[in-house]
Amino acid sequence: MSKFKFKGLNHITLRVNNIEKAEQFYSDILGFEIEKKMGRSMTVYRIGKDSLVLVEAETEYEKTSKDYRVDHFGFFVDTPERVDELAGFFREQEVTILSGPSNRKNGRFVFISDPDGNMIEIFNEA
Repeated sequence: MSKFKFKGLNHITLRVNNIEKAEQFYSDILGFEIEKKMGRSMTVYRIGKDSLVLVEAETEYEKTSKDYRVDHFGFFVDTPERVDELAGFFREQEVTILSGPSNRKNGRFVFISDPDGNMIEIFNEA
């Protein structure tokens, strides 16, 4: 049994070649409403309680490659202290910590990597 419980999947972040074209697709074709823009290269859509985040990649990728461009997915936890507890647990389990634990404007986070290199964010939001 897991030593901790997540409250749910919060968001998925996709890397895109062209943020404007991606916004047209997700807004005009799929009908998602932009919740916020973060600079020129990040757009957030709210879908129910979850979010889809688009981030413009620094370099384009070949569409026929196996690079599907999912950047990371994130899980909520109950408290900022829980982020730190989990970071300690991940270290004990020799899980790769990519960034954090650190504070951000509205919470605390840690980024880890699964065995295949998929990036996962664990965070608490104030």
